[in-house]
Amino acid sequence: MVNKQSIQLALHLSAFMLSLLLVISISIDTFAGTPFYEDTNYLDLQFWICILLMILFFLEVYNAEHSWQYFGKRFLFLLLIIPYLTLFDWFDVELTPEMEFLFRFIPLIRGYIAFTIIAYGLLHDLTAGLLITYIVILFSFIYYCSLIFFVLEVNANPMVQNFWDCLWYSCMTATTAGCSIQAVTTIGKVISVLLALAGMMLLPVFTVYLTNIIRTGHITRNSET
Repeated sequence: MVNKQSIQLALHLSAFMLSLLLVISISIDTFAGTPFYEDTNYLDLQFWICILLMILFFLEVYNAEHSWQYFGKRFLFLLLIIPYLTLFDWFDVELTPEMEFLFRFIPLIRGYIAFTIIAYGLLHDLTAGLLITYIVILFSFIYYCSLIFFVLEVNANPMVQNFWDCLWYSCMTATTAGCSIQAVTTIGKVISVLLALAGMMLLPVFTVYLTNIIRTGHITRNSET
């Protein structure tokens, strides 16, 4: 018999897969040269995925042992999956390109929160679960920043010729190794700072994890001798 924990895990996995579909949609439009913040097809896709994510959210609440407590603790999840852009379009709310750009990425956060829960649910080793979660967050952030940087800089920056230039730039900036490519747009410069901060905060996790493995190995060998 399927227990509630398995149902919750399946719902979180579904939320992650739907968010991954949004990432794929953004990537296809970007590689095709279509700015995703101007693409109505992406807007329609995001609307229906947000609706499905909301259905999954209320199914999670329904299956929780204490539904109202669960709703209160996960209320932020609901705020992350509301189809804001469609609502703004219905009510003729004008947004700057930067604000519209921000709102299009909000539902993706829900997917990676779901992935974090999945990692902790499937992995009994807390350290391993934390490491995998950090790896996914770091590489996803680098990839998103590469897409954003490409859309904003490709027509304004002569040093940016294709997406791979942007991916190289993001990787080098996140590792604080530096890159010959320099941002020329305002948001591009903000991305540079965020990538450097993300690298400084997340990359040390790998060092901590390796140190933990080495220390555990030494303790095991000493106990055997």
